[in-house]
Amino acid sequence: MVDLRSYLPPWRNLIAAVAGFLVMGLVYWWWTSIPHNDAKQSFVPADQLDILIDAVHSAHSWRATTFGSMHGEPFQTDQDVVCPYESHTVTHILAPGKEDTVAEEFIETRDMFYAHEGNDPWASQPSTHTNKCAAGPMAGPTPLITTLNNLRATMRLVPGELVNREGGQCRAWSLVNLNAGTPFGSICLDEVTHLPYDLRIGVLHVRYSNWNVPAYVAAPATEAPPADSGPAQP
Repeated sequence: MVDLRSYLPPWRNLIAAVAGFLVMGLVYWWWTSIPHNDAKQSFVPADQLDILIDAVHSAHSWRATTFGSMHGEPFQTDQDVVCPYESHTVTHILAPGKEDTVAEEFIETRDMFYAHEGNDPWASQPSTHTNKCAAGPMAGPTPLITTLNNLRATMRLVPGELVNREGGQCRAWSLVNLNAGTPFGSICLDEVTHLPYDLRIGVLHVRYSNWNVPAYVAAPATEAPPADSGPAQP
């Protein structure tokens, strides 16, 4: 019988490399896309911001869809999260005139972490049991709550018009620079739940959906079952 444990180190190296390249690429893209300023630190009345953060902290499932471009190629990353430990992340390369291709895919369950790149087979290792509810949904390579808290001292939220979205409406709030008095982004919030549905800062665009929808993240089929296997036992 083949000892599968002998294959674990290479698989772990592969997972680490794939995850590392993804994080490095997203951090570079984030750093070059977000506007930087030297605004003075000021107190900002942030009642709406606090309500938003409280609503996000209370969420137990969501989808975050990030749109962007790296090395001249547009991409879309969809991440479904079911708190506290489950997630499914897929990055598609959206080359104009070509069929969408899966660049990377990650699945994390309570017990295992799975990864593969392109058409390569799945690699797996034990999960680190990171509580995804603690940080909340992502906004690029950093959590949304962290991003907003970092901007808190240099911006204010200004309410705008109601915007139609799939399944309802949300109010567009402008993110306005305190010193310049000009908007540098926007976030669209549900009027009832105060949860975000759309975030735009510079070239960063993240769309949020499936808030608190019952969901389940399944492990990938990493190998075919035996041909003579019977029905699954209860």
